[in-house]
Amino acid sequence: MGLETLSTVEIRERYHKLGKEVPNMFWQHGTMWIDTEDTDDLRIIKEVMEDEVLNQNLTVDFNLLKATETEPWDQWSMDVVEK
Repeated sequence: MGLETLSTVEIRERYHKLGKEVPNMFWQHGTMWIDTEDTDDLRIIKEVMEDEVLNQNLTVDFNLLKATETEPWDQWSMDVVEK
């Protein structure tokens, strides 16, 4: 199973176990895009990526793209990076 599929499955499984709604998220060109305003979502996703998906020498980095007139919602990007 590829990184993008594995991570999506593991993240969705964690949210199911927590009884929380999964934020809208998708992979594009090696970056995961996450539509959320709840930073707890970022904590959960990072925890899953580090504990269940990535090698020990890798982690994730999040960047916020603020809402604009044409896209009136905040969106986070997540990239896999070396520790």
